[in-house]
Amino acid sequence: MTQPRQDDADSQQESEETSETQPPQHEPTSPDPQQADDETASAEKTDNDTADGIADETVDKAADEEADQEADEGADSPADQDQDSGNASTGEAADDASRTDAEDAADTDAEASDDTDAETVDETDAPSTTPSPRRRSKSASTRRHRRSLGQTISRGVGVLTSLALAAAVGGVTWWGYTAPTTPTPQLQALSLAQPGGATTYVCPHAPTNTLRGTDVGAMESATAIVPAKGDGAAKSATYAGRSIPTDTATSMSTAEGGILTLAPADGRVANAVGAVTTLTKNGDLRRLTAAPCTQSSAMSWIVGGSIAAGSSAELRLVNPGVTPATAKVTLYGSIGRLSLPSNGEITVPAGGSSSLALETKGSQDPRIAVSVEADGGSVVPTLVTESLDGETPAGTDVITPGAAPATDLVIPGVEIVEPAAQGEVADAKTGADSSDTPAVRIINPGAAPATVSVTMLGKDGARPLSGAQSVTIDADSVFDIQLAGVPAGTYGVQVTSNTPVGAAARMVRSGGEYPARSKALVHDQAWAQAALPGAADSGLLAVPRATSLSSAVTVANSGETTSVTLSSLDGSWKQDVKVAKGSSSVVEVPAKVSAVRLNAAGQKGSSGASHTSSGLAAATIVTAQAGGDLAGTLISTVPAQPDATVQAQRRILLD
Repeated sequence: MTQPRQDDADSQQESEETSETQPPQHEPTSPDPQQADDETASAEKTDNDTADGIADETVDKAADEEADQEADEGADSPADQDQDSGNASTGEAADDASRTDAEDAADTDAEASDDTDAETVDETDAPSTTPSPRRRSKSASTRRHRRSLGQTISRGVGVLTSLALAAAVGGVTWWGYTAPTTPTPQLQALSLAQPGGATTYVCPHAPTNTLRGTDVGAMESATAIVPAKGDGAAKSATYAGRSIPTDTATSMSTAEGGILTLAPADGRVANAVGAVTTLTKNGDLRRLTAAPCTQSSAMSWIVGGSIAAGSSAELRLVNPGVTPATAKVTLYGSIGRLSLPSNGEITVPAGGSSSLALETKGSQDPRIAVSVEADGGSVVPTLVTESLDGETPAGTDVITPGAAPATDLVIPGVEIVEPAAQGEVADAKTGADSSDTPAVRIINPGAAPATVSVTMLGKDGARPLSGAQSVTIDADSVFDIQLAGVPAGTYGVQVTSNTPVGAAARMVRSGGEYPARSKALVHDQAWAQAALPGAADSGLLAVPRATSLSSAVTVANSGETTSVTLSSLDGSWKQDVKVAKGSSSVVEVPAKVSAVRLNAAGQKGSSGASHTSSGLAAATIVTAQAGGDLAGTLISTVPAQPDATVQAQRRILLD
């Protein structure tokens, strides 16, 4: 056997040293395991993210075993060692982008240490048990591969989890839109009366000469209270802090006003009818006023009055509750809202009253309307108007709230007389005329103009008011439509609009010239408010009775032909009245009856529920005669009030 020569050994050693310093010139024909691992890790990094905590143990173990195996192979084959070194360098370059600065510094120190050890080992030919530089470099690369692979797996798991959650949310959303649902049953409103509570009314105070007239004249005053019997009977009653009987009517020759409180006898809501009248036949405050006792409300509207020169309007607020209330007063004029002291806010003490003069130095307007909104309780507003045309008495009235703005209103109890008797024409002898004439007043509280039409409901049916069809009322303004040319008679006035409006009608009764050569006719005026909803369907109406007074009950109907039953509160008198569509009727009521109950056909009594308003409206027209230099007719009107049971109803939503 031929022995290898020393020259061959030297040549082999030189070749090995050269191979360590030069890169390989060709790729091996068989794939290297480490290179395959690097390519796999790179692909997984692109497509997937994983959790380090799940894969670290498996990756560490596999990487350690692989590193040990490759290290052993590298010790036997120099060529393989060179190839592995090149692969390790390639892996290091690929991992540099994902390492942190701390890891780079640690790896650099490790490689520097490995290079020093490698130089020491290369100086001797003898094998050593110290790990070779290639093995140390490969171990560092393996650690970096483990970290990179773990991060890749973690990201992959995160992406898969996010996709799963998104799919779940999408599925739930889709199911919410497509899954069949059980239809919700429609809720019905049920009207229930508040049982057993006390009923309170506020009766108004007489006018108090806010104009500071020098000749106030002699005033006749009367307050009448009639408790109901049977349904709505009261167990006890107090007025102005004094007990009054519940089995008979109470009459007083005063008009100081007060709070009427009724305790029910049978657990139901108690009812009563009250009215306050004042009559002055001479002096600066020549007038007739008649106003009902009313219940409190959180929102009220009054249309009428004037704050022009020579006129005053005092708003009185009474709080029958046990806690103070704050009232927000809004005053409307001919061209918009008018300013008020303290921005119209006024505090009304519990069980007490407050007042507010609407005329100010900066606000003088012949056409006004007012709204009152209560906070912290409910109040009863009353507007007291007084007017002088120079030295000529021009009427006084006490006005209680009417209907809130709506698109269809009915004003009952409007009595029209001959033009010469209501100030529409000048006196034939003296040429004197009246500063006021009959008119329909409209308030548009909305933000846009309202288109209004007026129809007169008389004994012969409905008749559109000439020149009052499609009248435009500006936003936040008050407008008067004259009733000139309407034949004499008793009417209801229907006001319709495309947007909610409030309405009232002014009646005028004029006399002769006073004082002499003043060219002014003495006159009185009364404001009839739009009817409160349901007041004639199930309501109560005062019929003032006194030696000097004449009262006429009127019923108007803007709806279909129907009938209404009028009866005394003690049940001693009853009458059914048929009211044709679009008409108005005057009902003869016995002189002994001072209050009537109203029930429209199909409506229940005081203890039942009220149906939708039928279009009925009712009022009592009250007149008196003055003599002497101030001779003439005085006029006022009393509107019907809803049954206290209806007022106490509460709408409750049930399944």
